Amino acid sequence: MPKVLIADDSLSVRKVAERLMLAAGFDVELAANGEEALASLTAGRPDVIIADVIMPDKSGFEVCAHVRSHATLSMTPVLLISGIVDDDITRQALACHADGVIKKPFQGSSLPDRVLALLASRQAQPATVEPAPVEADNGKAQASDNGKTPEPTEAGWGLKVFRITDDQLEKVRDVATWAKDVEARLNEEQKRSSELGEQNAAFRETALSAAARIQELESKLADEQKQSAMLLQRIAEIEPAVSSAQQLEIKLAEEQKRSAVLLERIAEIEPAAARAEKLADIIEEIVKLGPKSRR
Repeated sequence: MPKVLIADDSLSVRKVAERLMLAAGFDVELAANGEEALASLTAGRPDVIIADVIMPDKSGFEVCAHVRSHATLSMTPVLLISGIVDDDITRQALACHADGVIKKPFQGSSLPDRVLALLASRQAQPATVEPAPVEADNGKAQASDNGKTPEPTEAGWGLKVFRITDDQLEKVRDVATWAKDVEARLNEEQKRSSELGEQNAAFRETALSAAARIQELESKLADEQKQSAMLLQRIAEIEPAVSSAQQLEIKLAEEQKRSAVLLERIAEIEPAAARAEKLADIIEEIVKLGPKSRR
């Protein structure tokens, strides 16, 4: 597993860079300043060095210059990081033969991607080829054959390449093997991400459908609740009338019962009344006949 040394006096930057590099599969060593970075280089050789351009003791430029001045370390990629990347920073980075400058805060996977690209470029460089180095004159880049100053870019610059040892070559091969393994794992992760994306799309569609159904049911429930409230109000309004109707039915039944009793009583007294009326007629006749009998 390739090892990367991260040197920055900011704890938050070190932690962010550490998290990004660990997630990319690197072994990470941290240094809080330039002196700690140089001590780490003495104790063990990292595969990549990431150094802040401004640190309280030794700057990232000085760390890079130290690396380039030692034959056993000179092939080690050095990536500088800075909160500001302007012409002055790029000229100084070019002067110390850094592999590039990347701006912080880091965006997405820009830092691990850049480190992987540096390792891949180191693997691709022939061991016996020594192209002309880019030199600096009073802080300015050397002019090319056409008299124009080459423009430094964040992607990196041409660097002096030293003849590497068998041990260094073996390490490059190990890095290449590791890079292939990372690429295979990356392809697997991309495939998995694609599958998860499809599942997420299906889930999202289902969730949207369920949400629409829930909204529809909630609307129907609200309508039912409104209708129930209206019915309860209507029941409350007609309950007194129903109660009055029941009382009237009871009174009607009592009156009907009383009328039946009266009809039965009338039926009983009608013959007596008829006899009394007939008797009254007879008495009236007798009264009329009374004086005539005395004559």
